[in-house]
Amino acid sequence: MATKDTEDDIYAYGLSVALTKVAAPSTVGLYSSCPRRIKGLLRKIETNMKKESERREKKYPPAQKKGSLRNFLSILLHMIFYWPKWSDKHKERKNVQYIFIRFNAWHFTGTDKVWAGLVITLCESFQTIFGSFLVSIFRTSQQIDESVRKTIKESCEKEWLAKKICCLPLWLLTIVTAPLVIGLIAVVIIVGFPVGDSSDDGITAFESMAIATLGVPAAGAVRFTFLLSKNLMFSQDFNIQSLMDKPRMSTQLGFMNEVRKEVEVLINFIRFMEVYERRNIRVVLEITNLDRCTPEKIVGVLEAINILLSGENIPFISILAIDPRVIVKSVESSKSFEGMDKNGYLFLNRIVTLPFTVPEMEISSKRSVFRKLVECQSEFPEGDEIEESQEISYKAKRSPVLQESFMESGISYESQIPLISSTPDRRKHNVTIQKRVKDLIKESLRVISDEGTEGTFNDYLMENSIYMRRIINSVRVSIIIMAARKRELPPAKEVAAWIVLANQWPCRLSWILQCIEDDEQRAEIDKGVTGEDSIDETKCLWDVFCESRIELHLIKDQIKNLLEMDGDPELFEMFLKKDFLFTIKKANFFKAFTVNLDQSIKKELEIIRGSKSLKDTIKSEMTTPLKTGLVLKMNEDDVCKEMKKLKFNETNADKYMQRIKENKLDGRALLFGHNNEIKNALQMSMGEWTDFSIHFLGIKPQAVCPARNSSSYPTSVQPSAISVENLVVGESTRA
Repeated sequence: MATKDTEDDIYAYGLSVALTKVAAPSTVGLYSSCPRRIKGLLRKIETNMKKESERREKKYPPAQKKGSLRNFLSILLHMIFYWPKWSDKHKERKNVQYIFIRFNAWHFTGTDKVWAGLVITLCESFQTIFGSFLVSIFRTSQQIDESVRKTIKESCEKEWLAKKICCLPLWLLTIVTAPLVIGLIAVVIIVGFPVGDSSDDGITAFESMAIATLGVPAAGAVRFTFLLSKNLMFSQDFNIQSLMDKPRMSTQLGFMNEVRKEVEVLINFIRFMEVYERRNIRVVLEITNLDRCTPEKIVGVLEAINILLSGENIPFISILAIDPRVIVKSVESSKSFEGMDKNGYLFLNRIVTLPFTVPEMEISSKRSVFRKLVECQSEFPEGDEIEESQEISYKAKRSPVLQESFMESGISYESQIPLISSTPDRRKHNVTIQKRVKDLIKESLRVISDEGTEGTFNDYLMENSIYMRRIINSVRVSIIIMAARKRELPPAKEVAAWIVLANQWPCRLSWILQCIEDDEQRAEIDKGVTGEDSIDETKCLWDVFCESRIELHLIKDQIKNLLEMDGDPELFEMFLKKDFLFTIKKANFFKAFTVNLDQSIKKELEIIRGSKSLKDTIKSEMTTPLKTGLVLKMNEDDVCKEMKKLKFNETNADKYMQRIKENKLDGRALLFGHNNEIKNALQMSMGEWTDFSIHFLGIKPQAVCPARNSSSYPTSVQPSAISVENLVVGESTRA
């Protein structure tokens, strides 16, 4: 039964078909944030393109077959005695061979020039695929300069042009001189060089002629042998590495030129094999892990692709498998762009000729990947766990340092090692606990990957395999710590939801936990003054976030990097407001076991927030700012109805509502009108205008400068009417 094609199978097939049609050179951008998915797509693309190559070769077989001694000798003779004449007609051939070369940029990140590692990888791959001896023969015998190019171009030969010396083909001279040289050598060996009368002019003349005859072929053979030995000992990648090690500035200035020559040798080699085998050859260069390098090295590789691997009739197809967001930021922060208009997207678009953004996985595919990762990271069997616990217990008992430390404190060290077998009853109890832990781990991971009718994780499961692995490992570790600390194990759904929350929105969750901590400290300080013992632990975390989001907006510029770590802000609202209604009590419980939340984030927020909470400076009854989209849909009656929530003086509120209707201040007018004109039309006091502008316009009232003539207010300095919620909640992009 045929298996059903997955999404990635379809994407890989579509892209592989496109790659078989594109004209070289081309640079394909394979955009995805999931390294595991990129790796799988590249593997499938390679398989599909090889199948297409085999299909074409069956229909249009190549001229030569590989692997035979006859074919190898034929290649050597063609390399030594002929120049290949490659023309545009060769592009019309239907059969094609694809050579796949994988360049992992991370392997060369320790070098000064990562792009030089790209060329080194090409050279090493060619030597592996075609053989070092064959490549060395080519470098020795096929040194093509401008005069040779001109001769080949002006020749009327179709494919092969014989090398000539003194207007005679090299192969003919070799055939003529070879028997003569062999005969002379035989005579010299048999007769020898006579040592006698100087009057023997015949023998002397013979010796002179023999030396003269052997001299030219011998010199050529010696030179060829020397160059061949040199190329075998010092390959192309060795030459490039030696150039990189030279610190002289003159050498560095000519480094790119030397590397270009080595690339040209590879291109000429491909052209030779195309003419000889009578088929097209395309080198598919897969560039991976470039987004893990530093900005300067990323720019260097991109420029090398643009300079070295592009040009007329260059048979390279480069697949740039990257996370474009990381690449763009690295390009924009590079020193190479100082003083220029920094736009990483334009720079990337100038290099990439075929962008392919991998669409997001469907939820069924995400679940399937998650289940496979869970199976790959399965736990030890129960017996192994017990054995391991007993071994740890045995080592602990034999540790004098550990025993002494516990004896000094008056505590039994067995009680301080959780889930460790000491007595038969305790061992039995520990087995029960271990079984409960295993069941809870399995159930927690199951609720994430299974389809549910309520509170599902469909919208919160990301396609990145690294993200999934973090969730799996965090669930396992957190539950084990809960059991070890003898805490009551919560429901599996709550454990899974909390781990996902901490993993996907670390900044916002840290902010909420910091606000709760500050409120608890303030309640403890004010105890006995206000009569309140503690805060309300039944309050939902979303309510805590809503009360403090204005503070978050005020410091958003200081925590921009932290906010960028978070996922979709709308999903964050749906998570806490609709699907998983976590309370302060639950947050305080899970906080001690949250291993996948970086505590330094919370510490940074604590420092920025200061010893005295900024919330004390904001009216506690202030209504949350409205979203821009909601304000935009309001008519005049909706604006009046919403304004009642501001709790203005009843007399003033009636006047303001009347003025709203008189001036037709609907949502569009509020958002796109000048703030000074709106203020003059409503004639509010400063305090009331502050509340109104924060609620409807989402801006700091200080940004509005008073002016008698509103028409003189420069348009360029008008404060943007952007909602505070959109600025805060929408600060980050989807992870």
